[in-house]
Amino acid sequence: MTVQTKIKTKRYLVYALIIFLAHILQNIVPIFPEIAQVRPILLISVAVCISMFEGEIVGAAAGLLAGVLWDTVTVTADGYVALYLMVACAVCGVLLRIFMRNNIVTYFIMNSGIILGYLVTYVVFFVSARGIDGAGEIFLRYYIPMGLYSFILTPLWYYLVRTVCRKFSFDYTEY
Repeated sequence: MTVQTKIKTKRYLVYALIIFLAHILQNIVPIFPEIAQVRPILLISVAVCISMFEGEIVGAAAGLLAGVLWDTVTVTADGYVALYLMVACAVCGVLLRIFMRNNIVTYFIMNSGIILGYLVTYVVFFVSARGIDGAGEIFLRYYIPMGLYSFILTPLWYYLVRTVCRKFSFDYTEY
């Protein structure tokens, strides 16, 4: 195993630990306080950030892992979150590789778009489609504040993942 492969393996393991930490903080031990009966979505932010730093393949794997973990505690989604996050993170990685630069402003834009897309599709497919009355009101009173709360916490994940990426990078110089 080469030195570069060892460093990549360590970095990917740390990313997996960060995803597990976000899963625990989001779904099991809510360390962030509830504000108006709303908790933040942490797994989307972490997966999007990893895809920004690692590209579409590793990003899709991170989105899949985060989505599978989230689906294990969700009653209604049955694989929807895993599929959504896998595709969204792959698209995010491709967009960053081709069109955009990796900075915190880009992360805010991509993360908020992916969170909003998730919230809208979740309400359409799992709230409205089941015939629950007042889906629009539920979206405005519950899901929009959830998205805003998640948006506020995005710098935390950006700087954590950036630090991991820089610490476990392979700098090869030939003299």
